[in-house]
Amino acid sequence: MNDRVIPFVDVSLTGKEKEAVIEVIESKRLIEGKYSKEFEEKFKAFTGVKNAITCANGTAALHLAMEAVGLKPGDEVITTPFTFIATSNSILFVGAVPKFVDVQSDTWNLDPEKVEEAITEKTKAIMPVHIFGLPADMKAFRDLADDKDLILIEDAAQAHGARIDGVHAGNFGDIATFSLYATKNLISGEGGVVVTNNEELAEKVESLKNHGRTLEGGYKHVRVGFNYRMTDLQGAIASVQMDRISELLEKRSKNAEYYRKIIDEIETIDYQHIPKGFTHADYIFAIDTRNSSIKPKEAVEKFKEHRVMARPIYATLSYQQQNFVNIKEWRWSACVNYPDYTKIHCPISEKIGPNHFEIPVVPSLTQEERERVAHAIQGIFGKS
Repeated sequence: MNDRVIPFVDVSLTGKEKEAVIEVIESKRLIEGKYSKEFEEKFKAFTGVKNAITCANGTAALHLAMEAVGLKPGDEVITTPFTFIATSNSILFVGAVPKFVDVQSDTWNLDPEKVEEAITEKTKAIMPVHIFGLPADMKAFRDLADDKDLILIEDAAQAHGARIDGVHAGNFGDIATFSLYATKNLISGEGGVVVTNNEELAEKVESLKNHGRTLEGGYKHVRVGFNYRMTDLQGAIASVQMDRISELLEKRSKNAEYYRKIIDEIETIDYQHIPKGFTHADYIFAIDTRNSSIKPKEAVEKFKEHRVMARPIYATLSYQQQNFVNIKEWRWSACVNYPDYTKIHCPISEKIGPNHFEIPVVPSLTQEERERVAHAIQGIFGKS
């Protein structure tokens, strides 16, 4: 009987990743090269995008996207407060102003109707996040961006495998970003990818990530740039992972669907609802306790009794974080008029934030472990 403590993070690596890394080490060509470029080609084929550019990490990918689309100090970017802090921090990097708009109660993603109401003459971009791997309503956002002449940026950090009517996340925005962090559906330890179907933006990103060099390389620099290149050690892991991505996603999907069927029988808890035609990437499976007397902190402790790891995630919304509470300390505030973020109020996000927590959905789960997690859900919430 397997009695391990069931983890919510369990990096899936095989001997093939190890072999690829050893090959890079033995070649002594550690910088971005063969494997990084091989990964880009595989990622393009998987997602259907025309251009995929690797970089150091997901946050670097977001920063490159902000720079490439030409956001300026004072420009407003509408986004969700219910996400990891890198989303809004990347807006701050370029002196732009994060404008937080509430999410939908059922999908937990940015609400297109509320976004339309929030647009002003200062708004330059919309940045939805595919939270936990469920795509935002990108067709609605694409129509809105086109109608209002706005830039559309997809934060797809958690969305490897997410689709709408068969179209992979990353194809709806002008530009999109993915993370390859060690917890993600597709990993390289640290790493990121910028994708776009716009050739001009792709060329800018290639240049920006490499000190502003021309695409020919060498010592000609045509713009201010950064050192955001991926190493080929990262590329080696990512390239092998691409060969396994369908298998890994299928296992995550099987685990998540198993939980949904269990939770459907319990009135007091819920989960993200998946609109028709949408494919959830199942990066994270989170339980919604808004209608339960048992809240995440108590639930996490009870899951421990079943040897199941669980944790709250975005209980503190982005605008509630100290970097936004103290926004006047940010260097761009010397010339940008940031709002008082302590006065921002997104009621749905503020309900979901402290009322959700994740349970294990990792590919390594066995049937016995899925059943143990399900038994824990039933035992903890069945009578709540």
